[in-house]
Amino acid sequence: MNEQEKYLFDLRGYIVVKNALTSSQIKDLSKHLELHRSDNDYFFGSDRTKFTSPQDNAWTTPTMLDWGGCYLDLIDLPKIKPYLETLLGNNYRLDHDYLKIDSEQSGKGLYLHGGGQGAGGPTDLVGPTDGGQCYYRYSNGRFFNGLVAVAFELDTVPEGSGGFGCVPGSHKVNFELPKEWKYSKTQDEVPLCVDRVAASAGDAIIFTEACAHGTIPWEGPGERRTIFYKYCPHAVAWSPCYYNSDNYSGLTEDQKSMLLPPSAFGPAPEVRQIWAKAQAEHRELQELKKNPVTSGFSHLINSD
Repeated sequence: MNEQEKYLFDLRGYIVVKNALTSSQIKDLSKHLELHRSDNDYFFGSDRTKFTSPQDNAWTTPTMLDWGGCYLDLIDLPKIKPYLETLLGNNYRLDHDYLKIDSEQSGKGLYLHGGGQGAGGPTDLVGPTDGGQCYYRYSNGRFFNGLVAVAFELDTVPEGSGGFGCVPGSHKVNFELPKEWKYSKTQDEVPLCVDRVAASAGDAIIFTEACAHGTIPWEGPGERRTIFYKYCPHAVAWSPCYYNSDNYSGLTEDQKSMLLPPSAFGPAPEVRQIWAKAQAEHRELQELKKNPVTSGFSHLINSD
C-alpha cells in the first residue's frame, strides 16, 4: 500500500485497487456463480444473522467458499493481502462473505449505513450498535480498523450507473448521519455528499465499514455482480457464524488460519488445537445425525 493510497484511505475511508482480478479469475468466478444461482437470486453468502430453515447448522452456514475454484483463492489473494495487512495488521480473519447482484429489476434503493465511531447511531439500518466491530483510527504510524470490506467487481461499473456509494470521511465523524440522507429511492434522491464510485471489471473496492455506505440504485447496462469478502482483526467478529475449514479441500495453512473463529490470541497453536477438537466433535455429530447405528452412537439415541 503506497503513500498515496494510505492518504486516500485515511481521507475518504475507501480506495479502488485496479486489476485486482485477472481475466481468467473473473471467468472462473463468473462460471461458478452462474452454476449456483437461480433466476431469482440476487444475494448469497455466509452473512446470516438468523435461521432460515430448521435444518440450518448452528455455527456454520452456506458460503461462496463451498463453490471452490477462485472463491478459495480470494481468501488471501496476493494482490489484496498487502492492503489488508496494512489496514488490519498481521493477525486478521475472514469474517463473512456474500454475493450481491444489482439490476434495474432488483428495485432496491440506497440505504446508507455505518458512519462514525458509533457505526451509524441508534437508527442505523443494521440496528443499534456501539461500533465495537466498525471502528477506524490511525495512531503511532498504524491503521486500526474493525470490519474491512473488499468488494470485487465482476462487471464494469460505468460512471453514473450506480453501485457502491459512500460518504467520504464519514468514518471519522462524531455525529449520526442525518435521517433524511439515509434512504434514497432513486438516483436523483441520492445526497450530493455521496461519492459514486465507478470501477472496471476486476477492480476491488476496499473500504472500512465505519464509513457510511450503501448501494446506489442500478441504472447501468445488464447487471452489477459484486463479491464481498469482509475481514476483521482476529479478536473481532461481526457475523454470528463461523467457517469450518473441513468443508473446503485444498486450503493452505495460512487460509485455514484466516478461517479460524475470533480469538484474542489469533491463530496460536493452542487456539488451533481447541478448534480442531471442535471440528472433530462436529464431524461426529454430523455422522450421528446421518446414521446413529453405524456411527457407534446408537446407545446414546436409545438410552433413557
